[in-house]
Amino acid sequence: MNRHARYALLAPLLVTAVAMPSTMAAQAAPAPQGACKLVVAPGTNPVEYDLVMTGFKGGQLLRVSGPEEFQRNADGAGSVTEEDVKKGAYTVKSGWGRNEQTTGCTKAPRSPAPVKVRITDAEITGASTTPAAVDCSKPQNVTFQGKFTGTGTGEVDYFWSGQGKQAAPSLKFNAPDTQTAPFVVKSPTRGAPTEPAPKVVVNLSAGGNVADSSTFTLTCAPGT
Repeated sequence: MNRHARYALLAPLLVTAVAMPSTMAAQAAPAPQGACKLVVAPGTNPVEYDLVMTGFKGGQLLRVSGPEEFQRNADGAGSVTEEDVKKGAYTVKSGWGRNEQTTGCTKAPRSPAPVKVRITDAEITGASTTPAAVDCSKPQNVTFQGKFTGTGTGEVDYFWSGQGKQAAPSLKFNAPDTQTAPFVVKSPTRGAPTEPAPKVVVNLSAGGNVADSSTFTLTCAPGT
């Protein structure tokens, strides 16, 4: 009687022992890890994209496929960013063999439609010499500053002119206003300290529809 009782007690233990390998196998399966997303690189115009990968094992080799294919090692924190990639759908593979995992990358948001630049005003904001009081018997550099006001974002061609000099640069306009590059011209001279101080006249324009003109009178050092 006792021997039969002992066998009965052993039976559940044998069932449990048989069941353990499948439980252990489930625990050994790699848990999903890592995340990947395509983002718009800040401050880029035209828009550029970065592929940001996070949450992987530190130092792990990541194999990227999509519009571009490359391999990168995650840093110690399990992250890596690949800058200036083509826009599109990417996947990242990590691990090897039975432990290989595939991570899909979330797409970047749609690029906003560009807003056409419209310049509504040109303004010459200041002029100066260095030093403020100069020798008016000699030509002096006079530096003019300007800005444009308007809407939108993009390249704007503009035009400086004055004292026989011209310049036609461009700037990246960001609404509501953007400063121009400085414009430097030479002043005329005066023959004697009793003559009026020299004057400099310049013009600033953009798009053929906005313009400003400014006259700057030099401050002459005594005796010049």
